[in-house]
Amino acid sequence: MTKMNLIVAAVLAASSVGALQARVTTGNDLKQYCNAAPNGLCAGYVLGVTDTTLELYCFPPGITKMQIRGVAVKYLNNNPKKLHLLAPGLVIKSMRTAFPCKKDR
Repeated sequence: MTKMNLIVAAVLAASSVGALQARVTTGNDLKQYCNAAPNGLCAGYVLGVTDTTLELYCFPPGITKMQIRGVAVKYLNNNPKKLHLLAPGLVIKSMRTAFPCKKDR
């Protein structure tokens, strides 16, 4: 590989890493979504995370989607020092805190 090819490859690799980092959603981002559109992007994001990780929590019968969203929003509001962390992890933590499963599960 020539020196120019290596430079081009390095630039392309660096630019793709930057693009990936720009798409990461933090707790700060999710909190903004929830303030701007609680029943839109916020609810969709929270429910998307919980739907793909259902085995981690024990939701009570009859819980609504908006109650689930509300738990996540409350967790974000009560934990401002964690808002720099990745949003999916914060949603999972909020659900595991609010809806823990018995040890036998």
